[in-house]
Amino acid sequence: MAYLVLLEQLTRKKLLIFLVCLIIIQIIYFLVGGLIATKPTHAANHEFSVCQTKRNTPWIYHREKGNCHEDQPRLGSGKSWKDFVYVIQLPPITRWFQTLTSIIVPHLEYDPKINLSSNAVLTYDVRLGYKTDEMYEDINSEWKLEAQSRESRFIQCEPIYSLPEHKIKNIPDAYSCEPLAFLELSTLKYPHYLINLQIVDENGLSQNIGKLTTFEFVGIYQMENFTKVWYTLKTITFPIILLALIWFCRQMKRSQKPYTNLDKLLFLLGLSACILNAPVEWLTLIMPFNGFQIYSEIRQGFFLTVLLTFWLFFAGEHSVDKNINYSFWSYGKYLGLLWFASSILLIFALCQRGFQLWNPFHSIWSTAAGRNASLTFLVLAGLSSFVYILCLLVLVIRVFWNIRSKQGELAAMRRIRRLMYQGAFYRFQFLLLSTLLCAILTIVWYCLSQIYETEWVWDTEKRPKIHYSGAFITGIYGMLNIYVFAVLILFSPVISNVDDMDALTNDDGNTIHLTNNQTSAYEMITKAAIS
Repeated sequence: MAYLVLLEQLTRKKLLIFLVCLIIIQIIYFLVGGLIATKPTHAANHEFSVCQTKRNTPWIYHREKGNCHEDQPRLGSGKSWKDFVYVIQLPPITRWFQTLTSIIVPHLEYDPKINLSSNAVLTYDVRLGYKTDEMYEDINSEWKLEAQSRESRFIQCEPIYSLPEHKIKNIPDAYSCEPLAFLELSTLKYPHYLINLQIVDENGLSQNIGKLTTFEFVGIYQMENFTKVWYTLKTITFPIILLALIWFCRQMKRSQKPYTNLDKLLFLLGLSACILNAPVEWLTLIMPFNGFQIYSEIRQGFFLTVLLTFWLFFAGEHSVDKNINYSFWSYGKYLGLLWFASSILLIFALCQRGFQLWNPFHSIWSTAAGRNASLTFLVLAGLSSFVYILCLLVLVIRVFWNIRSKQGELAAMRRIRRLMYQGAFYRFQFLLLSTLLCAILTIVWYCLSQIYETEWVWDTEKRPKIHYSGAFITGIYGMLNIYVFAVLILFSPVISNVDDMDALTNDDGNTIHLTNNQTSAYEMITKAAIS
């Protein structure tokens, strides 16, 4: 029995209609993100208040009959850092904001009597408190502890001189300091949060940190409107990809075609897309849990790994007339690089996000060892990815070389054999064109998002009509799902009805296969409809 894929039975007219429909859907994805959704994230700046420490008082706050007595941190005269607390109460938020990533920027003034070291280390105790809406309305309720930690950060500041003579005399007007990683919440369980920060100067800690006046808190939230649009898109996309996967499995069962390596990867690609699209995010609005961000990163990495593996197999299986029988492990050197890079990125994500499940103030970049380990992980992953790309290009070039050599021989071939090769060429070139189109659109929209959403392009008082970063995210998300939907539908097997299929043999009477491997790619392929 011989098999075709649906792509080989479509006429050019039908295929063109199918592609036009996919392009229209792709444009809709971009427009939804650019016109309906807002920017994905929003950065809000707040400044810490400096309050006097009070004994036997667990929390210092300055709203709803607060107990904060603001002061300036003047050290000396019997006062030290333990007499001051930096306080900030975040604006009310909802669970639609999903995540909070924040940094703090130290504000330092010049004082010739206070030394600022080039490798100063700031150590502080920080606590995160929360209140529900009911607790917030009750002015007598106390803040509840969510997390606490002692953290250390390197302070790196550069002096700012307004006049040349000040630079000559080394008298800076102020300092510009690098931001410090501070707090990262993977889920926002409560509407009200309070932060108390106290610098630790005992046992030789926090020495030579200059005249520190206050901190600027920069909180980066996921926009509420974008979250609603994103959840809606996933809810609509999930059943469509699931139906495409069911269609593929149904066609495999109806045609009674044995699963080849490429068929197994097609199924795994559809399954990973379904896992990626499953709208479990709705549950975080009811039952938020801290590990959801780790789960999201794992399923994204799983999907991309399967997609890249699929490209490797597709290029390798369509290198026609090979003398080597390819099995799954024949691609070991290629898969090893890909899976090594994926494993490195997984370890990095687990190290970063895993610690934050218990300590949201933790940052893997805060220590020299953590920073060096992170850079090592990222460099190794980057090098592996680069080598993978080179290997994939080599496979694609080999296939195109085979296609070019075979196209000159088509006229001299028997009809069935000629149709078989034309089907192989047609299928591979279509998928490769789709892949290149996906890559090009990704790069173009990324460049647009960087150009049009910088502060020096858009006037801050004018709101852009199109949010390019939102369009980029929803557009690329739609493009990847459209790609998976297309390959599941177009590469599903069907039973061939081509005349003379029983004559699909070569001159020696042996059955013709796309490759010499009996279990690889598509067996006994012909082109049923050539327009």
